[in-house]
Amino acid sequence: MIEPLPQKTDSTSRQLPNWCVGLISFGLCWTIFVGYYHFKFDLNGPPSTSGDEVDYDSIGWELAHGRGFAVNTEDPDFREPYDIAAKTAERFKLTPRPRWEVTYRPPLYPYAISYLNRLFGRQFWATRIMDAGFMAGTLALIVMTLYPRYGWHSVVIALGLFIVIDVRTRLYGRAILTESMSLFFTSIICIALLRLQRMQRAKLPEILLHSALIGFTFGFSMLARTMMILWGPGMCLTLYWIIRKLKFNFRQSVLAVTVFLVGTGVVLTPWAVRNIKLTEKMMPLGTQGLVQLSAGFGDSIWESNGLWPNIETEGFFDGVIEPQASQLENEIAKAEYSKAEALKWILANPMKAALLAPTKMYQECRPRNPTEWIISALMLLGIWSIGRTPIGKVLLAVFAINLFAIAATWSVEGRFLVPVLFPIHIFASVGLLVVLQPFLRKIGIESTSEAPALP
Repeated sequence: MIEPLPQKTDSTSRQLPNWCVGLISFGLCWTIFVGYYHFKFDLNGPPSTSGDEVDYDSIGWELAHGRGFAVNTEDPDFREPYDIAAKTAERFKLTPRPRWEVTYRPPLYPYAISYLNRLFGRQFWATRIMDAGFMAGTLALIVMTLYPRYGWHSVVIALGLFIVIDVRTRLYGRAILTESMSLFFTSIICIALLRLQRMQRAKLPEILLHSALIGFTFGFSMLARTMMILWGPGMCLTLYWIIRKLKFNFRQSVLAVTVFLVGTGVVLTPWAVRNIKLTEKMMPLGTQGLVQLSAGFGDSIWESNGLWPNIETEGFFDGVIEPQASQLENEIAKAEYSKAEALKWILANPMKAALLAPTKMYQECRPRNPTEWIISALMLLGIWSIGRTPIGKVLLAVFAINLFAIAATWSVEGRFLVPVLFPIHIFASVGLLVVLQPFLRKIGIESTSEAPALP
């Protein structure tokens, strides 16, 4: 599966330490993305009001002023940039919504925005620079994974694919959404799993400590993106599999998984307690997943072939919302109704529910533009080349975990693949290296001791 090539005899293999290559890649990507946003767009312009960005922006503004985890689009200072922009473009027109405490958004990203608001006042530029930093950090981790194995030309390939070819990195590095933060956390999780895989000589206490750290990171990833809860079963299985491969017995492996879960719970508990107290229901992660459960399992998503349907605008909650009730009370009512209707539909349509799973995965993975075709083709080639190696197996496990989460929810035409751009770009970079390998040999450029090759 791996074809070893002769070691390099010149000094190029000893040019830079791995951390230095990662730092240079980080700085290059961050600078290019921020510059691109500044010159191509308005770095400090408001986002479109048609999506989720306004909610995160509003919660961050309310938190910065000590008014709690709430949405309030009636605040004049908050509205000002939107109202100014709406004079020239309809997409910035902001519907007034009175203040209400929400449970349908994860907390970590809005809290980060709130600290930036406290430092810099009403802003969008600092948030976008932060998001670009998360993207650049992910690229640094990709490069630091590739460089020791495949040399400097794998770094050049990774830089080109991540910064130039893949439009998702530039798009979600600018959007005021959780994708960039979530991607950074999942990339750290991948690095931690790969590190765990190499701990052949570690004692049980070291394994338990490492499992706890992975649990903490996973907990923060759930605070960044609620959908990560669906990664839980797959993460437990992957941890168990890796630790068993390290020759630990069943009980020791189960203990490590338990420590992982405890670490996750420690991070999540304050947020879970807040939501349970606020809703007075057993809704530790809030209402968002439950409200949208019928979007994942129902006639609407069946008719849309696995693509997310907007059940709100379809009138799904007509008769559920009470005008005299508070916004929070209506959210809870919608969550309970949607959960009951989804379970009813699954029981009445078990075959459709089963068939939806591969349909959603196909819709999410299906390339929709030329750059996605390029990345996807190279990723498949990379999987073919290193998919059976230790690193390949772990990254495939992470990708499979995310596919399970998509099967349990819905497709949003590629957006749910953003949190796994780390394994995607590792495989894609290796795939392109496989393609270029004959040319590199011909011009006398050799790889490090692990050069990918077609099986």
